[in-house]
Amino acid sequence: MTREYFWLGILFLLLVGMLTTGCQMPSQDGGAGTSSPADAPAEEAPSPEPVRVLFENVNIFDGISKQLREQMSVLVEGNLIQSIARRIENSPGATVIDGGGRTLMPGLIDSHAHLNLTGLFQRIEDAQGAGWDEIGAMSAANARDYLLDGYTTVRDACGMGTGLKKLVDREILVGPRIYSSGACLSQTSGHGDMRMTSQRFPHAPPSSLERLGIIEIADGAEEVLAASRRNLSHGAAFLKLMSGGGVSSELDPLWTIQYTVEEIRAAVIAAEQVGTYVACHAYHPAGIRNCLEAGGKSLEHAQLIDEPTMQLLVEKGVFLSLNTAGLAPILFQQPNFASGPSRQKLEEMHEGARDLVRLVKEYEPKVVHNVDTVLSTFAQGRARRDFEKYQFASLFGNMTLLRSMTSTGGELAALTGKRNPYPGKLGVIEEGALADIIVVDGNPVEDIAVLGADPRWFDARPRGEGIETIRLIMKDGKIYKNTL
Repeated sequence: MTREYFWLGILFLLLVGMLTTGCQMPSQDGGAGTSSPADAPAEEAPSPEPVRVLFENVNIFDGISKQLREQMSVLVEGNLIQSIARRIENSPGATVIDGGGRTLMPGLIDSHAHLNLTGLFQRIEDAQGAGWDEIGAMSAANARDYLLDGYTTVRDACGMGTGLKKLVDREILVGPRIYSSGACLSQTSGHGDMRMTSQRFPHAPPSSLERLGIIEIADGAEEVLAASRRNLSHGAAFLKLMSGGGVSSELDPLWTIQYTVEEIRAAVIAAEQVGTYVACHAYHPAGIRNCLEAGGKSLEHAQLIDEPTMQLLVEKGVFLSLNTAGLAPILFQQPNFASGPSRQKLEEMHEGARDLVRLVKEYEPKVVHNVDTVLSTFAQGRARRDFEKYQFASLFGNMTLLRSMTSTGGELAALTGKRNPYPGKLGVIEEGALADIIVVDGNPVEDIAVLGADPRWFDARPRGEGIETIRLIMKDGKIYKNTL
C-alpha cells in the first residue's frame, strides 16, 4: 500500500468513528454545534431604574423667557427632564443637588464650530501639512475644552467626520454632542479651495485636506450631487457649501459669487432626500440670494446682507449663523489679517457691515451662536469663545445672545429631521427635553460675564480649563462637572 492510500484509510476510519460515536463539530463560539436546555438564553434581568437627579433651589432660565422662574426644582430622569415644579417630593433614589439660588439653564450650543481646524496651524498654507493623527488628537482636545466651557452641543461646519462624534457618544472621549457637515463643498477657486497651485492642474493628485475629507472640490451640478451623497454616506448630519467668498481664504475675493443656483439645488436635493438641509457660507447679498433661491436653510456669516435680502431671509424662515468677533477692530492685530489680501477683505467686510446691527434688530431673524474659530492656537480658541459672547451681547443684547446659544440653536439642530443623531429637544429647560443643563453663578440675563464673556481677545490673559462661574455641567443626564 502506498503512503497516500495509507493516510486516506486512516482518515476514513476517523470519520467513521466520529459518525458512530455521535461526536459533534465545535461551533464558532467554541461550544457544541447543537443546543441543549442548558444553552437556552436566560430570562432577561429587569432593566435598572434610570438615574435620577433632583435640582432644588434654582432660578430657571428656560432658553426663551427673559424672566427667570425663581426658587424652582427640576427632576432629571435618565437623559430627560422629567418634571419642573416649585417642589418635587416624589423622587425616590434621586441624587439631590442644592443650587443655592443659582441659575439653571440649557447647555450652550455653538452652531458654527471647527473642532479640527483649531490649535494646529495659524496659516492656511500650513493646513496641508497636518497629519490625521495630529488633527484627531487636537479635535479631541477641543471637544473636551468645549464641553468644560459649558457647550453641550456643537454644529461642526466644515470638515469633521463622525469618528470623534462616535467616540464621544460612546463616552470613550469627553465632548459635546456633535452635528457634523462632513467635508465642506467648494467650487474650484472657491472659499474651500485651499490647494497649492500645483494641485489645481488637471489630473493632479488630491491635496492632503481632500484626502482627509476636510474639503471636497466639486464643479457642476452632477459633481455636487455626487459629493453631497458621499458626505451623507459618511454620516454627515447636514451639508455645507461655499456660495460666496471668504475673508481667510486666498483665491476668492469677498464679493465673488460661488456656485450657481442649479449647483446649490443639487446639494439641497441630496439633503432633502434624506430629511436634512443645506447650509451656505456667504457674505455678499448675491451669494446669499442664490442659496435662498435654491432652498438652503442656514446662512453662515452674511455680514454684508442688505435690507431686501434680509427681508427674504426672514420670509423664508432661514437661520442666520452670525459671528460678530470678525467685526471687532482688534482682529486686524491677528497675523493673518495684519496685511495682504486678507486685510483688504477684512476692511471690505467692516465697511459693508455698517447696516448689519440695525437690520438684525429690526427684522429679528432666527440668529444662532457662531464662534467660527480657525487658524488659532488652543489658547486663542478659548479667548475667541469668550470674546464672541461679549461682542455679540454688546451689539444685540444679552437675551438675543442667550437665545441664539440655547433655544434657537436647538431649533436649528432639529432641522436635521429624521437624520438627527440626537432625537429630542435641545436648548430649552422644559419637561421632556434632553437633559443638557448648566448651573451658573448669578443671572446671565443681567450679566453675561457669568458665562465667561470677556471684552478682551488677543490681549486676554490665558486661562485654564473651564469657566469658574459655570458650576455644574450635565450632558444627556450625566454630570461632567460639579463644584457646587
